[in-house]
Amino acid sequence: MIRNIIAWLRFSAVIASMAIMVLAVLIIYPFSKSFVRQQVRIIWTRCLIASTGAKLYFHGYPLSNHELANSMVVSNHISWMDTVVMYRTCFVQFIGKIEMLQWPILNRVIQAGGTIFINRKNKKELINVNQHVAQLLREGASIGLFPEGKTSVGKEVLPFKAPLLEAARMANSKIFPVVLSYRKSNNRLAREVSFAKVGWMKTVMNTLRLQGLTIHVTVLPPVAAAEFADRELLASYLHQQISDCYQQQQIK
Repeated sequence: MIRNIIAWLRFSAVIASMAIMVLAVLIIYPFSKSFVRQQVRIIWTRCLIASTGAKLYFHGYPLSNHELANSMVVSNHISWMDTVVMYRTCFVQFIGKIEMLQWPILNRVIQAGGTIFINRKNKKELINVNQHVAQLLREGASIGLFPEGKTSVGKEVLPFKAPLLEAARMANSKIFPVVLSYRKSNNRLAREVSFAKVGWMKTVMNTLRLQGLTIHVTVLPPVAAAEFADRELLASYLHQQISDCYQQQQIK
């Protein structure tokens, strides 16, 4: 009973955080520069993560804005919170599936983050998106990508889809592999946060009921995309790096 009450209070805080961000998108974003937008996003992500009762920890390679120029940030995908956590980690534009535009409330925030939407079922569109993303990278952008293409239940990292990694090869970009892990107070995997095969509202409430939730972000050393003969080899290497690190964390 108490956990349900806490969950609903946290849900109210999450909705309030989202509402504030939507207002910021409508009022501040159109008239502000990149630095201001970045600061707004940092403050908002801190508030939203805090409203869930979770604590965020960073490990591994230290990221800097200078290094993030012309880079991809590639991560495993588990939770509805992943995008927010990645926004807190670094100032990136995400490549996301077009279905995200149908998400209530979140769609406005995702659009404001400069998300590049793609219809994965349209192979011709992949060519245009890769060209567009490669151009953004050459201009100094940092692009975020969940190459699994969907959320996992957290047991393992699903195989990576290679096509969108071609843009990093085209632009001679660095790729930062990132490992996301959610744990409960007993240090076990918090599978309640998973979005796989679970409705949006249910997974959110499952997350908000958790006590002592910690989110761990581990940044691995950068990879030079152009050093790989093709995108399949690049995808395989990134998957191996992220998967090995993720599995090692579960053993601890």
